Amino acid sequence: FQQEPKDLEQANWLSRSRKNQPQWNALGASSLIFVSGGMSLVWGTGFAEHSLHVELLKMDPHIQICWYGAALLGALLSAFLTHRTPQRPIYIFSSCLVLLCGVLFLTLPGRSNAIIAARYLDGFANGLVFVPTMSTVGELSVREMRGVLAASVEQLSCNLGVFIQLFYTAIWNSGWNLTIVADQVHGLLSIFFGVAALALALTLCVESPVYLLLRRSEQAAVVALRHLQRPSMVTSETFLLLDEHKRYVANNRELSWWQSIQRSLVPLLKILAHRSLYALSLTPLIWMALYKTAVELTPYFHTWPYAVFGILRWLGSCSVVFLMDSGGRKKPSLFGSFAGGIFAIAFATLFQRTPHMISALSMLFSLQFFAGVAHAASAVYLTEAFPLMVKPYLVAFVYVWELSIRIGLCCFTPSATELANYFYVLGGISIAFFLLGIFCLPETKLTSLAKAHLKIRKWF
Repeated sequence: FQQEPKDLEQANWLSRSRKNQPQWNALGASSLIFVSGGMSLVWGTGFAEHSLHVELLKMDPHIQICWYGAALLGALLSAFLTHRTPQRPIYIFSSCLVLLCGVLFLTLPGRSNAIIAARYLDGFANGLVFVPTMSTVGELSVREMRGVLAASVEQLSCNLGVFIQLFYTAIWNSGWNLTIVADQVHGLLSIFFGVAALALALTLCVESPVYLLLRRSEQAAVVALRHLQRPSMVTSETFLLLDEHKRYVANNRELSWWQSIQRSLVPLLKILAHRSLYALSLTPLIWMALYKTAVELTPYFHTWPYAVFGILRWLGSCSVVFLMDSGGRKKPSLFGSFAGGIFAIAFATLFQRTPHMISALSMLFSLQFFAGVAHAASAVYLTEAFPLMVKPYLVAFVYVWELSIRIGLCCFTPSATELANYFYVLGGISIAFFLLGIFCLPETKLTSLAKAHLKIRKWF
């Protein structure tokens, strides 16, 4: 019998996934650290503010922004280490930091100094891992898997952490008679992610072939490529990948620093716009909007909106991450941005009318779903956008920019009118990104890193 085209395509995808499974494993430590980072990101935006021990742990700007500040410092440090030192020690050290963070949350949940120290550790671990991961994920993966791997490692993992944090926070705030506080659950989960990340870093981490070629270790690069595919043996495909990496390194070595920076300006503007929207889609103002909208529906705040909010954001990412290399990067980004912009404006309009709070809450949930859709590809563009010589520095710059936006909004307490205006602005920026993206955002699926960069560096 002849196999149906859809069945054949699915079989090919599964076969390709099994063959390239070691590439997922090589970045498994990063994924788990980013899950922990997603939990801490939500904790700092204010979702933990209504936990049972709030009388012991009062949210203040320092507790909120310390994670961001530590992540910023970690990113700046790792920008100088990426492509200069092996990745494995960085992943091992960061995994240990996440583990220590979990121990502090578990053993000292009611002491603000311990919580601050734990958030510093987790933030530094995430910043330290972000730059090497996003700089090398495109170098570790084959072109047919680069989109799904980059989007899964960063966006899907972070949004999973967001969902986990909101889900257990909702349970602990629901009034159940529980013997441990919510932050102890945070600690247990961080310990689990830290231990699992440490195990993966020690056993399955593989150095980037590009890093090894930069060190003029061609034989080591062949060994790395062999470990990044299944079965683990040298084949003709291994040498084809090696030749592609050698051309990529050779072409980038010909560029001076000034030429690399010139070729990075247009991609940098595009990536900054995309990641800025991503940062604006989950801030303390979003939490305030969720709380103020839900509290209007009942005399006291029920916790079910937490769980719905988190799962919709995660499902938005899930719905497009695995289509990054078949459907592409551009369509989900544009569709998600347009839909998110419409729902942001609709929410702002309904939020100002108290009788329409159920509709407003639905608009806010829809906004989060489409935020997950819109920004899944931002991780893929980030790993493709910049020349090799300046890539770690510009990845770090984009991350620092994103963190700075979140830090700035942590210290801002808006009125209801200002909160509505925030969503009007968010909606307007999202629709503007959609309109400009039609002409300026490239489609880079199934291309080499070099060709992807050539597409992104063009204005149109």
